[in-house]
This record gives sequence, C-alpha cells and structure tokens, in this order.
Amino acid sequence: MLTPFEILELSETANDEAIKKAYLKKVRQYPPEQAPDKFQQIRDAYELIKTERLRISYQLFNHEKPDFLQLLAQTLKSNGAIKRVDETLFTKTLAESLKPHS
Repeated sequence: MLTPFEILELSETANDEAIKKAYLKKVRQYPPEQAPDKFQQIRDAYELIKTERLRISYQLFNHEKPDFLQLLAQTLKSNGAIKRVDETLFTKTLAESLKPHS
C-alpha cells in the first residue's frame, strides 16, 4: 500500500506549501470526472498530511490505531504523575485535541 507521500510523489520532509502544490498538480492530472478512483486516492492522501499537525500524527501512528490509554499510562507512569487514568476524561480530552483548528 502506498503512503500519502508516495501518492503525491513527495518527500516525507515536505512542507505545507509543497504538499498543496503536489496535490493541485495531481488533481489537474487526474480530475474527478475522468479518474474518480485515482482522484479519491489523491484527495485522501492530501487530507492525511495537509498540515504539520496531521503529518506528525500520520508519521507517529502510520495508519495504526494507537492505544492512547496505554500511551498515556506509560507516559504518566514514567513521569510519576498519577497512578490511575480516568478513561472518559482522557478520551474527551483527546477527541478535543484532535479536532481541526478553525
């Protein structure tokens, strides 16, 4: 399976501007009317890496659904912060932090 960077023919160190240029170039090459499947693949790739925040998330987790509770528990345990994690509060906080900024 190709990565978003491979689909857009980019280096993993590409910045927002380079990613947007590559996306627009690919969309012109594969317009939705002529190549709907390829266009959707390009669009999905762009949506995964279009901002620095999304790229970091993609690169950290690379399509795998991370166990956020386990990651948090390990982090807190290593810092000695707390013994027990409130799953509901953590899930709500995580969901808020992952919402796109306006």
